[in-house]
Amino acid sequence: MKLVAVDLDGTLLNKEGHVPEENAWALKKFDQQGGTVALATGRSIQSAKEVFAQLNLSGYTLASNGAYVARIEQGEIKEVLKNYTIIPETVKTALSLAMKSGVTVVASRATQDDRISFAQDKNEVNSPYYAQFNLKESKAEDLWEQIDKEAISYFKLAFTDSDTSKLVKLRSQLEMKQINSSYSDKYWLEVMADGVNKGAALKFLTNYLSMELSEVIAFGDQENDLEMLEISGNSIAMENAAPAVKKVADKLTKSNQDSGVAFVLKEYLA
Repeated sequence: MKLVAVDLDGTLLNKEGHVPEENAWALKKFDQQGGTVALATGRSIQSAKEVFAQLNLSGYTLASNGAYVARIEQGEIKEVLKNYTIIPETVKTALSLAMKSGVTVVASRATQDDRISFAQDKNEVNSPYYAQFNLKESKAEDLWEQIDKEAISYFKLAFTDSDTSKLVKLRSQLEMKQINSSYSDKYWLEVMADGVNKGAALKFLTNYLSMELSEVIAFGDQENDLEMLEISGNSIAMENAAPAVKKVADKLTKSNQDSGVAFVLKEYLA
């Protein structure tokens, strides 16, 4: 295997949002042997940079579910290879539906994440995934004109609420407007630009690096990992993965709490 593409939350990271030592060791060893490390995550580019810095590794990131593809060196962006923003019409439609649904939206751009709360009681679930955002409290009416003028643009819209039935209903409404979405967690429903997902970003990256997808081993646990797992030469689902992920994966490994990434990656280390 020449490249390892690994999701963060629920996969590389434990439930506290940290990289277990065993996983960090395995990725460093893979890198030392000439392999390429790619962090494929729903998290923002800023958060992906921080994880690379913690690992003391250089590599690539497919951030915001593949909307932002970049080379990371010494914890900083060395080169942006590709980025995809959501068209204003889609952003406005999705925000309008979120307002009617009464959920919170976190809209991610390169430098910050705008949080727009339409929930009367701010019925949100705190988690390491939430903590990674660089949040700025915002109001939809303040952003509307800037979105219209394309003064701001977003890589990803993330919708959250502790009442998951609201997210299920919202997803149905988005589909009626021909807006695709995927779950990165049971409490997080996310929208990217049309055609953007981790699989498409991974295909772009392997082409850029003159690699074959058959030379990729990919790890994931949630719906937003499906496209990446489906096209990779070796696809690994975590023990804690969603049923749909386990169904498409070639192999099942231990949970993220038990360093499941390292458990499999060791097989490819000299």
